[in-house]
Amino acid sequence: MNPGFKRRNYFINKELQGKYIFHYFLLVALGSGLFSLIFSFFSSNTLSIVYDNYHLQLGTTPGILLTKILSTQWFFIVIGGAVTIGITLFLTHRIAGPFYRLEKTLEAMNEKNLSGIIVLRKKDEGKELAEKINAFNGMLSSDLDRMLRHAEDINFYCKKADQDHLDEIKKINLDTIKILNEFKLLKD
Repeated sequence: MNPGFKRRNYFINKELQGKYIFHYFLLVALGSGLFSLIFSFFSSNTLSIVYDNYHLQLGTTPGILLTKILSTQWFFIVIGGAVTIGITLFLTHRIAGPFYRLEKTLEAMNEKNLSGIIVLRKKDEGKELAEKINAFNGMLSSDLDRMLRHAEDINFYCKKADQDHLDEIKKINLDTIKILNEFKLLKD
């Protein structure tokens, strides 16, 4: 990566990344609520004395501390949620980026352009899949290139041979060459 490189596009795949961010944020919020419930359950049979703002309060621990817990939970949810969103956004780049590159390469292959290869960053997910697609793409390019050379050879020999039944062979061969020329082959 370029040291002066600044990311301009934080959302590569908004639907995928948004779904993960929402689920992890929900996980943090539910974890916070679950902590409050578990704390209240285990402290339900205890008594607490609190001196707050020049007032002395006596009562069960959950009753007294629940208001304190709820007043601090919003802070945890907001700060924890912001941190969760940031971390999830960073981590989803390792998934959404490779998906984006895979989609673009496969779209090009679908348009008969076999010249592209998938290049992923060192820590990206899906490197094995990208390597297999690149290997398949290279093999297919090599085979199509070989077929094109054979078709050109057939055409060359057809020009030298008798004209008895070769007109049909030429027609088929020219059609084959036309089809093969539609592919943009990966060159070594």
